[in-house]
Amino acid sequence: MNTLKTYKKMKKLAFLTLLGLAIVSCKDDKPAKDYLVLSGKIENLKKRNLTLSGFNFEKRIKFDRKTSSFVDTLRIDRDGYYTLIYDKNKALTLYLSKTDDTGVLFDSKKADLINFEGKNANINAYFVERAKKYPEIFGSARKLYSLEESEFVDKVDEYKEALTDLTISSNLPADFLKREVQNIESECLRNLSLYQKNYRLLSGDNEYVVSENFPNVLEDLSFNEANNYMDSFSYSKLVSEELEKKAKENNKEGEDFYLTHLETIQTEVTDSLIKNDLLYKRVKGDITYTENLKEYYNKFMGYSTNKGHKEEVTKDYDLLKTVAKGKPAPKFKDYVNYNGGTTSLDDLLGHGKYLYIDVWATWCGFCKREIPLLKRLEQEYHGKNIEFVSINVDTQDKLEKWKETIVNREMTGVQLFSGQSHLRLPWAQNFLIKGLPKFILVDPDGNIVSSNAPAPSQGEKLINMFEDLGI
Repeated sequence: MNTLKTYKKMKKLAFLTLLGLAIVSCKDDKPAKDYLVLSGKIENLKKRNLTLSGFNFEKRIKFDRKTSSFVDTLRIDRDGYYTLIYDKNKALTLYLSKTDDTGVLFDSKKADLINFEGKNANINAYFVERAKKYPEIFGSARKLYSLEESEFVDKVDEYKEALTDLTISSNLPADFLKREVQNIESECLRNLSLYQKNYRLLSGDNEYVVSENFPNVLEDLSFNEANNYMDSFSYSKLVSEELEKKAKENNKEGEDFYLTHLETIQTEVTDSLIKNDLLYKRVKGDITYTENLKEYYNKFMGYSTNKGHKEEVTKDYDLLKTVAKGKPAPKFKDYVNYNGGTTSLDDLLGHGKYLYIDVWATWCGFCKREIPLLKRLEQEYHGKNIEFVSINVDTQDKLEKWKETIVNREMTGVQLFSGQSHLRLPWAQNFLIKGLPKFILVDPDGNIVSSNAPAPSQGEKLINMFEDLGI
């Protein structure tokens, strides 16, 4: 009997042990957390959405105005620096880890008083104090770049020392501290690199050149620090800006600068992450401007190793091929004509005239600078085999402003109003228009002569094109 009881007791114990092992096994099999929760409360904020951005990352986060709060589950591929944009020109720098929840609490009217929660609270509090140093030491960018050279260099040194002292006193984690020291160095190098250009603008002295004693930015700059490129806005901008300067130095007169720019990136940058990112960003912005589309595309495809980038750029290339020289110009239809009624492309063809089309908007400062030159050009070519057509790409609610601008600036030629932004206007998207103004030249038969014609401000280049065409 005792033996039976003992046996049952041992059997029960064995069952409980197995059950325990099974529970542990289930816990062990549970997937590891691969996300973080970002939450917060922001008083006095009227927005419906926030935007979180980082290196090749962007996400909109809904903001509940009733509770003044937000919460979102995020999956990020790396620990690093992010920016939470919560209002126009207002943002917080955050350090986020892939699996560490982060909380933030502040009043949008008192954004220097912020409480953080989570493992990275100390780092995020440091960012708030760091942001105070720029106005405290420099005052403003205008004041900084208006300083004489020696004073400017001293101020940058003072700023660098203040940030370094702050990192030491903030008890930051060693791995982050190493990254932040690089970030500070990059920011100060970029301040130095921008001095000559900004001093010229602010002083009006367009011939100003820094002295031989001015710090040499390139001496301490490597184009191949991938982690710094992903972490630091200053470093990524500095690399991009210095490579553009090199491209301008490398570009010979008469050559396609956009091709030279790609070649410069390929030659100077060896890190694949940085190279791919720079190539992609340049091509997405510049492919619409190159005069050698096929060669430009082929070079990019040979230089880049990023499959996704190649697929996206190929779509742009295929679209631009449809508006290459000799192709039929895309048709627009029934745009509002300032002189009354509506006008389509077909209405302008069949008169034996070339069409020089200016795509512009009332908010575009560069567009307005071209208007006096365009008027002068129209006067010089009045009565010749060319028609000057201006297509406005303001939204429908700016109709009256468009009319006022035509009157105030005494604009001539054919003035048309599309009622849509160039970013949404189907006709404009055929040309992959990235920026304004955009000039297009169409022959009397309605075929493209140039989908990227010289602007009036390019003077001789445009006149030579007209002369070659017999205009």
